[in-house]
Amino acid sequence: MWWRMRSLKLDALMVCWGLGTWLGVNGLFVQLPLLVERLPEGWALPSSIVLAIQVANVGMLAYAVLKRLRPRASDAPYVAGLLALGAAALALNAFLYEHTAPLGGRERSVAFLVLTFCAALVGCTSSVLFYPYLRHFRSTYLYTYLAGEGLSGFVPGILALVQGIGGEPDCLPSDDGTTLEPHYPPPRFDTTVFMLILAALSALSLVSFLMLDNWPGFSTERVTACIIDQPDKNKPRVSLCARRWVCVFALTGALNALSNGVLPSVQSYSCMPYGTVTYHLAVTLAAMANPVVCLVGIWLRPVSARVLTAMLTIAIFPLAYVLATAALSPEPPLRDQGAGSALVIVAWVALLALISYGRIWVYTVCRDGGGRAMRACGAFTQVGSAVGSLLMYYLVNYTAIFTDAPACPAPIVFIRE
Repeated sequence: MWWRMRSLKLDALMVCWGLGTWLGVNGLFVQLPLLVERLPEGWALPSSIVLAIQVANVGMLAYAVLKRLRPRASDAPYVAGLLALGAAALALNAFLYEHTAPLGGRERSVAFLVLTFCAALVGCTSSVLFYPYLRHFRSTYLYTYLAGEGLSGFVPGILALVQGIGGEPDCLPSDDGTTLEPHYPPPRFDTTVFMLILAALSALSLVSFLMLDNWPGFSTERVTACIIDQPDKNKPRVSLCARRWVCVFALTGALNALSNGVLPSVQSYSCMPYGTVTYHLAVTLAAMANPVVCLVGIWLRPVSARVLTAMLTIAIFPLAYVLATAALSPEPPLRDQGAGSALVIVAWVALLALISYGRIWVYTVCRDGGGRAMRACGAFTQVGSAVGSLLMYYLVNYTAIFTDAPACPAPIVFIRE
């Protein structure tokens, strides 16, 4: 039987370890429907989060410097330290996320964004730190690790669905009666509890890694001599300037610019006009669709280039719709109709599912191209993400293209003649 050819205990530890990779980032994104109502950035908060995540890519540079200074040092202490940092950042954020500080003449969520940066270091550094460590074990355990990594988006989505959003705010007169103030009904449990649950799961990821790294019973599952990728002298050298590779790298940059920069920054403007419940469902279901597509992509053969082209062509329609609703905010089409809410939710889920599959496809192609292609793919991934994030941060915060709306309308004042 297949389970006799592997250690199920090690499989469980691999899944729990992989769970901690993007848990902090995905968890914060599914909390946005609650956070944009309470933090001073408002609807512009997602663009600030996206920028903080991109800055966290400095973790890869720090790891490269450490490897240059200590090339023979084990990666295990770095992995454990990073997971501990992520768990601590989530635990601190649970109590400090509402604390603000004046910056640039405005109140800013400095503590929340700094701790978001710390939590994002885990995911941003995992591709260069966690994957190489997996070479100490048989290749069959790569898939259980990837399954856990996929759950890092699925589990926060399930928690957010259980948590709920509380509903639309009640607009009540202020003490002086001149304005209407929003009063938000509470969810089943608040953001503090949500983040503490994520911190506990991150701590579980840390404990799982320490066990699989030190447990002597897994010695039979280890690879005694790690065979590092070496170029095959009989294999012709791949020309990355060929038309095929230029198209692949351009697609890589474009897809990551959308998924990691453009779309997260405008989702609040696209969905919030339809209500907090619509925004909550769009964020949560889209976050759950991404890991599901990633897991499907692991087990199924990739489609042909023509089929992928057709899929991405179809994705243009929901992309145009979500960008249009964001640009027309706070008065998007079908704003006060149930069909409008349903349409924007379906558009977001379908769009992110198609983009997620496209990213899996290009990564598969690059992996077949060898180490040079993978490094180039990683470079275009980071460049595309950075360009999309910086562009949208500027457009959201320093132009009038995207407009939010007050939670409550201005009161009607009757003037006696």
